[in-house]
Amino acid sequence: MFKKIIDDKKLGGVTALIWKDGQVIYQESQGFKNLETGELMTNDTIFRIASMTKPITSVLTMMLCEEKKLELSDPITKWFPQFGAMKVLKNPAEDYEDANQYITILDLLTHTAGFTYGDLQSGKLKDDYRKILGADIDSELTNERWINGLASLPLVSQPGKLFNYGKSTDLLGILISTIEGKSLGNVMKEKIFDPLSMSDTFFDNPKNKRDRCASNFGFNESGNLVNLETVPSKMACKERPDDLEFESGCGGLWSTVGDYLKFARLFVENGSSNGVRLLSKEIIELMCTNHLTACQRANSKLMGSAMFKEHYGFGLGLAVVMKEINYLSMPCAGSIGSVGWPGAYGNWWSADPIKKSISIFLTHSMTELHQLGHGIGLELYDAIDIFSNYSRKILNH
Repeated sequence: MFKKIIDDKKLGGVTALIWKDGQVIYQESQGFKNLETGELMTNDTIFRIASMTKPITSVLTMMLCEEKKLELSDPITKWFPQFGAMKVLKNPAEDYEDANQYITILDLLTHTAGFTYGDLQSGKLKDDYRKILGADIDSELTNERWINGLASLPLVSQPGKLFNYGKSTDLLGILISTIEGKSLGNVMKEKIFDPLSMSDTFFDNPKNKRDRCASNFGFNESGNLVNLETVPSKMACKERPDDLEFESGCGGLWSTVGDYLKFARLFVENGSSNGVRLLSKEIIELMCTNHLTACQRANSKLMGSAMFKEHYGFGLGLAVVMKEINYLSMPCAGSIGSVGWPGAYGNWWSADPIKKSISIFLTHSMTELHQLGHGIGLELYDAIDIFSNYSRKILNH
């Protein structure tokens, strides 16, 4: 499926998997794990999964909800009073108004809190996000300084009003760490990774596994595929420093196709994965139910493009298919009720509870926003479409 794109040096390498009714029915790796050494991509290659971290953080949030440690209606001021007097950006001239209600846990899970990503904004707000919060993934700030910094920035819309993709899940991660009294990574390990035997998923990449990691494939200014020293916009370090406290619940995890399959099975097995229950069926159904209004779906944009419209909604931490259509792959695909959420570095997955199937595509294709604007790196989305269409074909056979 991917041979031409890899041969044309538009992607370095790919690993992909399709699972149905308890069995892997397709798994293949093509291309290279490292261009410079010529090492081939393998099924156990470890990738930065970027925003595929968000559904994991969201599941962990709902586990704490089931444990009665938080409620979806709770205002975040219950733990972080810094957010008690938020300002909201009224217009591009940077006039402000007071927030008319507190941000809730539900707002964070549905990205309706009013937080954003600096790189999705322009002008002073874009600069302030990076200056105040540091790098998106490997921020050098302590959790307390990060929380204080986020609370000092204006919201881009009133809480609960609009879908704005951004830092909400990072705040959930620090909230989880605060409630549990330990690092987010340790909570994930105890509550999700160890129970599901996800031994290759972590924030801190162990030294004895680094030879299994895919290189940071990206493009130079001429559009040629190269190994990058670090990720675009310096969002992360090449190797995470040992002294960092901040762990990005938005996008900091590494994982493999096999490990992510174990996680994704929660959404087709009613909260269990291979017999290990993490969530109740009712909570999974709540996560997989659209929580955006028709107006919010119609007005949701990412990098200037409509995200949802009539085809997709957004549940608690992941997108939901609301109208099945054969040619759409992003942000996920499948029968009505299918869920998923892609990652910025080229990763994509969908879980279809009707067909009892999961499709996962992992690669590294780390493209700067201005490069995408010039057509560099768009072949990634061709590859995802190819894989998504292939998945539909064999799952419908």
